[in-house]
Amino acid sequence: MSSINGTYVNSNSGAQLVITDGNDSNGTFSGKLSQGGVNYDVSYGHYHFQNSTGQPTIITLAALNDGTGYQAWTLFSPDHNYSRLRAVGSRNNFDGDVVGLAGEFVKQ
Repeated sequence: MSSINGTYVNSNSGAQLVITDGNDSNGTFSGKLSQGGVNYDVSYGHYHFQNSTGQPTIITLAALNDGTGYQAWTLFSPDHNYSRLRAVGSRNNFDGDVVGLAGEFVKQ
């Protein structure tokens, strides 16, 4: 089990990210993202250690809700504790809204 697994809250954007099934050997994960009462499935989750073994770690994800749209995020952790993930992302909806999002995800 990877130490990236867990629940993260971004109070700035009102989002919650739950990372499951982190696999340090290939850098993949699955999970759920929720924001504003909308739940998204992580359809692509990937993380990479600097030089494949060291710290820091960069993380990217794309999350989909078939009826609402997508969210995409890039995140950064200075270490493998993943206590605070610096993040920037965006949400695009089928109604044409494109919204920029930012703030830290804090591990709960």
